[in-house]
Amino acid sequence: MNILKPILPNDGLYIELQWEGGQVFLSISKEGIQRVEKANGDRVITIRGSAQAMMSLLQGSLKLQQQLRLNELSVTASFRHILLLESVFFLGKPYDLVR
Repeated sequence: MNILKPILPNDGLYIELQWEGGQVFLSISKEGIQRVEKANGDRVITIRGSAQAMMSLLQGSLKLQQQLRLNELSVTASFRHILLLESVFFLGKPYDLVR
């Protein structure tokens, strides 16, 4: 999380992840990333897609921009927020260690 702190907003930015049969709200800020019951305020980014596409995004196997081009996900956000999310998902993805 420390590597992400410089690019995270001071005030909470809310991400709503929606897939068939489910949804979750996340709050992202310099304080950290946490699950919340609902979004507070205007700063809400909505990401819609299948459960499989959502897992690919969260696990880092496909980038957000790739999934947008493939029409696997749709995002309601400014271009600036999309770039921020792309950075957060890319820098926060798990890496395999080579021994």
